[in-house]
Formats: sequence, C-alpha cells, structure tokens
Amino acid sequence: MGYSIFDETIVDMNWTEIEKVVKKGAIALLPTGVIEEHGPHMGLGVDIYIAYLLCKFTRRELEAKGIRTLIAPPYYWGINNATGSFPGSFTFRKETIKNILYEILSCLHRWGVTHVFNINHHNDIEHNMAILEAIKEARVDTGVRAYLIRPDWYAKRLGYTGKEEYILVEKSPPSPAPSPKYLDIHAGERETGIMAHYFPNQVNIELAKELKSTDFTDQHLTVFRQGWSDARKLTPWGYFGAPASFDLDASKKLIETRTKEIANLIERFLTGTYKAPQTDP
Repeated sequence: MGYSIFDETIVDMNWTEIEKVVKKGAIALLPTGVIEEHGPHMGLGVDIYIAYLLCKFTRRELEAKGIRTLIAPPYYWGINNATGSFPGSFTFRKETIKNILYEILSCLHRWGVTHVFNINHHNDIEHNMAILEAIKEARVDTGVRAYLIRPDWYAKRLGYTGKEEYILVEKSPPSPAPSPKYLDIHAGERETGIMAHYFPNQVNIELAKELKSTDFTDQHLTVFRQGWSDARKLTPWGYFGAPASFDLDASKKLIETRTKEIANLIERFLTGTYKAPQTDP
C-alpha cells in the first residue's frame, strides 16, 4: 500500500471523472485528523493516516454494496490542546478550522454532492466542536446533508444524544475495564499497531518495542476525563499507553471491523433504517 493519503481520493481523479460519479448519485466521505506528535516512535501524521485509512476501506465496503462513494481530500489541520507544547503539534484557532471545513462542504455541495459523511480520528473536544459547528452552518446555508460519525461513547462525551440531525452514532462494542497499569489513549498499542501494519515506514518498530507502558493512576483518569491542558506534564515522551504491546493481527481486525460497521451505518441511514443508539449525556 502506498503512503499517499490522496490515493483513491478525488485528488487523483480528473474533473470529468468526478462529475460523472456525482451525476450517478455519489456520496462523499471526508477524512479529518490533525498533525500531532505521537511519541518518539511515530511521525506526526498518525491521526490523518488513520482517518484516511478508515475512509478508504469504508469506501470499498460501500462500493461493494452498490453505493457510489468519493473521498474528499483529507483535512489535517486542527486543535491540539493536550499536545500543543510538543514540537510538531500544530494547533489552529477554532474559527479557522470551522471556516475551512465550511468551504470544503460548500464546494462538495456546489458540485452536486448531497450527502457528506465526516470520519474523524482526533478526540480533542474543541476540534470536534469546530467540525460540528462547520457542519451545522453549512447545512443551513447550503443545504448539504453533512454528518459527523462518532462512536456512542464519544457522542456522549460531547453532550449529544444521537438524535441530532447532523451527527450519526456508531454503537461501540463493550469496552474492557481500564487496565490497572495503563490507559491506551494516545500513541499506545492500538495506534502503534495500526500504523505498524498499514504504514510500517512511519513507525520505529525497534524503539516502540523498548518503550515502557505509562502508569495508570486515578489522577491520570481524572485529568483525561476533564480534558488535558498539557499532556507533556503527564507523559513527557508524548504517548499514553503501551506501544510495545502492539498486535498487528488485532490492529488489522480492528480496522476491518470498524469500516464494516461504518459502511453498514451509512447504508442503513441512506435506506431509512438507521436508529441511533441512546447516549443520554
């Protein structure tokens, strides 16, 4: 697999190809993430690589169902409140992010795309709220039917019930109890495993295997739930979890399962059979 995040997106298509597919009723997937530090063992592009990966495989699942699908150019500027003190973690003003995403949605709608589904891989609260505000404003001003797709646990964290018209909620599988040793929150075993499997040149495998897991304490969990202000105070090396415990097979299964679930959700929504799981805030 190549490392271009433009592979299989509209960036590698010409305008006549795009117009042809749009006239056949194509929907669009919009991958969003950020450029952000991910420990000493990975590059800065983890979030956008994974968002792009989710869109790429979701598109393949949707096409197999007969749903014509385009992938918009991956958007990788955002807000990094937690990791902003690390070199490489770009963070932008909320209005900047919102305005650019609004223009992206407006362009897609102007070309005839009626449905846009945002797949985001970055959990900063302000970053997600900027996306939602852009979606809500674009829906009102242009008529585009844009939606943010988020797992039920995160929709609850944002304060949404899943019944809003601009957010679609995935039903998450039961989560295991927090490890008594560490929380796999950032650049830990899951993200390291995904990157090592799909983008191995972006991971220093030997270094990852040497990194010790970060300790888990009630203080860490409390700070995480309240929202980090500076991850560097909690994790000086920029990761939170156990990178050395990554599992390539488990990571592959995770991506395959998640993209099938997202594709099924979109299919149910388009056919009018989607029912949001309850996520009382």
